[in-house]
Amino acid sequence: MKVLIVDDSHATCEIIRRALQQFEYRKLFLRCASRVDDALAQVASWQPHIILTDWHMPDKTGIELLETLHVSHPDLPVAMISTVDDATQIDYATSLGCAFFLSKPFSDDALRSAIMPLVLEQEANEVIAEDEAVPLREELALPKTDMLERLMQKNISDSLVLKPIRAQQLDESKVPCVMVVYAERGSQRPRVIGVLDVYAACVLASSLQVIPEEEAHKAIHFNQINPEIMAACKEALAKTAYAFLDKQSKMSLFVRSCTFLYKSHPKLERLYQYPIDSRLDLSCEREGMAQGKMLIVGV
Repeated sequence: MKVLIVDDSHATCEIIRRALQQFEYRKLFLRCASRVDDALAQVASWQPHIILTDWHMPDKTGIELLETLHVSHPDLPVAMISTVDDATQIDYATSLGCAFFLSKPFSDDALRSAIMPLVLEQEANEVIAEDEAVPLREELALPKTDMLERLMQKNISDSLVLKPIRAQQLDESKVPCVMVVYAERGSQRPRVIGVLDVYAACVLASSLQVIPEEEAHKAIHFNQINPEIMAACKEALAKTAYAFLDKQSKMSLFVRSCTFLYKSHPKLERLYQYPIDSRLDLSCEREGMAQGKMLIVGV
């Protein structure tokens, strides 16, 4: 999840950055802007999920940023971290949709507690209703979301939940990742390719075996999936491979390969460009863990 910090003080940016780097629930990708115009440019190009802004800055103020985004990006949460203590000014910021107002100086725990509801809200906003999903092409060996969820609950853990989400784009939060290839049993021809972010891999792995908290923390924050997590993730995927059914032969597919990708490459980029009638974009969740994301493409 991407967070843009807007403050003309380099020291304050670093204080906020250090605090959020220790946000345990999920890794936050952080960028800084020192001016409002720079922030608006990054909103257009980088598309952050959350903005944290100071009030007093050169040229334009944080309240001007809030006013602009209130009109142009009404669903983008903007919070203010400032020395301003005037109740009237704070009420005006709140009327424009300010997500929270944190006074300087602040503790790391106070900032992390304040941003947590915004992170959870952004995860929830990714989910779409079943009837919003575009019907899949009939010839593809892709299952329905509810069918795949039932199989996962039966064969892996009854605490697993799958939900359809908005079509994903490839960005820094998607790499590294786990790529799984489902193939026909006879010809071994690939029919489906799945991409799991680190969170989805950890959700599946921890649903099958106990993953020590320290190892899960390393995987999530340092992108270091160890062999045990990788093996458990692959086993979980193999246990539900028969959800992927070839429509002509009526035979289920099998997991031909499961690979950890450390960086992006053209094949991965093409997968995220597939049309929405040839793909499933899903969240993979269980209680107490951040939302994982899966892309499943029929090829």
